[in-house]
Amino acid sequence: MGSPPGNMYTYEKYNFRIITLILGLMTIIFLVYSEYIGATVSLALGVLLIYSYQGVKIDGKNQRYMKYDRFVQFRIGRWESLPKPSYVTLVRINLSSRRTLPAPMVLPEDRKGAKAFKVNLVVEDDMRYITICRGSLEKMKDEALKLGRHLEIRVLDYTTHDKHWIL
Repeated sequence: MGSPPGNMYTYEKYNFRIITLILGLMTIIFLVYSEYIGATVSLALGVLLIYSYQGVKIDGKNQRYMKYDRFVQFRIGRWESLPKPSYVTLVRINLSSRRTLPAPMVLPEDRKGAKAFKVNLVVEDDMRYITICRGSLEKMKDEALKLGRHLEIRVLDYTTHDKHWIL
């Protein structure tokens, strides 16, 4: 049922950054004032940041994981020891206007507010869990099942009042 040894679980998602827009605006301002060096630097940084991704890799065979930011092909992150995984949870996040919205923003489905979902890897350690990803219910359910199969552990759907195992 699990993945062959040596395979790695990877989740990666595009990450839009506001700084990209600011750098674009700075490029235009530099060009208006004929500051070509500043325009070139801000344009280069803006292009680099436009290809921004966040991700996680889990190497179950070597008991390690890495959360990273990737810009084009440059990856920033480091491997850390993976505590023994217990199970994967799929949880609902109720977003309110009083708190900063996590990426990605999900449009409200009803008047009660927006909902997003996340996948956590519950581990036997003081950290208790590792957040893997956030997004829509369908995508997160697929990711939770994929991770559960990869690590050969159970998956708990914690999105409703009647929690139940889905793997």
